[in-house]
Amino acid sequence: MGIKSIIIFVDWYLPGFKAGGPIQSVSNFVSSFKTEFDISIVTSDRDLGDDKPYSNLKLNEWVSFNGYKVMYLDRQHQNNKIYRSLFTEKKYDFVYLNSLFSLPFTIKPLYEARKYGLKIVLAPRGMLGDGSLKIKTFKKRVFLFFTRFIRFFKHITWHATTKEEIRNIKVYIGKHAEIKLAPNLAVLAQNFVPRQKNINCLRLFYLSRISSIKNLHNALNMLRNVQSSYSVQYFIIGPVDDKNYWARCNEIINTLPAHISVEYLGAVPNHKLFEILKCYHFLFLPTLHENYGHAIIESMIAGCPVIISDKTPWLNLYEKGVGWDIALDNPDKFTGAIETCARMGQGEYNAMSLRAYEYAKQVTENPEVVETNRRLFEN
Repeated sequence: MGIKSIIIFVDWYLPGFKAGGPIQSVSNFVSSFKTEFDISIVTSDRDLGDDKPYSNLKLNEWVSFNGYKVMYLDRQHQNNKIYRSLFTEKKYDFVYLNSLFSLPFTIKPLYEARKYGLKIVLAPRGMLGDGSLKIKTFKKRVFLFFTRFIRFFKHITWHATTKEEIRNIKVYIGKHAEIKLAPNLAVLAQNFVPRQKNINCLRLFYLSRISSIKNLHNALNMLRNVQSSYSVQYFIIGPVDDKNYWARCNEIINTLPAHISVEYLGAVPNHKLFEILKCYHFLFLPTLHENYGHAIIESMIAGCPVIISDKTPWLNLYEKGVGWDIALDNPDKFTGAIETCARMGQGEYNAMSLRAYEYAKQVTENPEVVETNRRLFEN
């Protein structure tokens, strides 16, 4: 049997970085399997929220990279005719879709792929989680009702990355859906780098898109309640996904007390992330929902323990000595965790930072995770 060929559809891909998790999920998959599978990627010609396409990249034709190829489509070419031509010019063993609600990169290619009897794997990427469904709720629920009524998603394999996502798929798609569990692949661990930590001083950071689902406004309000005996800096890293929401967050920032400083650093390409995180102590991200949370595991790989909500797969962190996962209805506990971190001296922080790094390294080097992803594409 020859090498299996997989065509991947995803709304955004490298060199894009503003869409966060989906880009990283597909990139990590490609890095792990590009020597084992024949991988082709179809994506858009620009990053999330950008008005202009990537510079110095050919559009609407295959671009070869190290071990795989990508086609960057402009908006005029994100159509059924193009997808039909892709499925006729080459016989693919699998179509791998990385969204649920995307018209150009899920609905259209799925519709065409089914005509050719291709095997389809669909990763909803957390879009069936409660936090995600709270955004544009009516449209999403109408879509889910209609597609279930017409059985649009019949005869496909669902890629769930957590047990919670398995439950969500059964609720919204149907209890007889074919589901395979394969946790997301993570970026490989870097070398551990210690950093300076002064008592009663703390450098926190936010790493995600600026969107209501990430709960930045509540993070800022929790910081407001930190005692004035602690000096806390909060660095916000990520693209503005919702300008109105960002304006709301800025109103809060402008009212914070003097011992709390906030600085917006903008979006950062993933390949520059680890160098930047060497300067900070803890990730502070009380998110409403994360299907995986690449920002969380990448922070720990960089040696930064985390203060997050309990709405992610990363749980029991305090018992592991690598951070906190706290219920969102307990904001005082978040504030208390921040003050605990601020009080840490160099020795205590070094020990926690190293534990976070070692925990993340164990996660990223788990061979079973690679094997479960490989099994997604068994005949």
